[in-house]
Amino acid sequence: MAAAGSAVGLGNVWGFPTQTATNGGAAFLLVYLLMMALLAFPMLIAELTIGRYGQSNPIASLRKIWVKNKPVAAMFGVIALLTASMILSFYAILAGWLIGFGLAPIADVIGLNGVADWLVTFGTARNVSLTVLFMLMTVFVVKRGVSDGIEKWSSRLMPVLFVLFIALIGYIFTQDGAMDGLEMYLVPKWNHLNASLVVNAMGQAFFSLSLGVGQ
Repeated sequence: MAAAGSAVGLGNVWGFPTQTATNGGAAFLLVYLLMMALLAFPMLIAELTIGRYGQSNPIASLRKIWVKNKPVAAMFGVIALLTASMILSFYAILAGWLIGFGLAPIADVIGLNGVADWLVTFGTARNVSLTVLFMLMTVFVVKRGVSDGIEKWSSRLMPVLFVLFIALIGYIFTQDGAMDGLEMYLVPKWNHLNASLVVNAMGQAFFSLSLGVGQ
């Protein structure tokens, strides 16, 4: 669940449709699925196996399996943690925006119109405040450990995410042009098939599973 929570994020919700639309629709989808099967999924299994074997953070886990060159193993662990930290800094801002837009309708309903306007109006104070709020929520979950923190909240929030996806798909199908979009998504345009498409599909596959960030 934690791995799925890391993989099924805003980057995929926004990035995957954009990549598909600009790279031949189903042509990109088929190459993407091929990259997932041949490269990304085996690497995900490898990362999960390393984590289960090491039972520790990325640095210590890699040092356990790469005993002949522990400094190099530690270096790769540090790179993974730095990458995860940079990704978190990006997502913390976006998550703060989502918190603001999620709370604004509630504030409107209870009559706090000024607060609602502040929550949806971009500004330094608002962005920093909501980012800090999200980071405090993250610290609260992580501090409780794997079983009582990450796993427990993943098991609660992931089903909510899938329910939202189903609702979103239903809403999209009621919009004008939905069938045209579905045709683009399912009918491949092979004239778009080139080296750039393959590289984009591979990058999206690695991004989809959050590979290389010590998860």
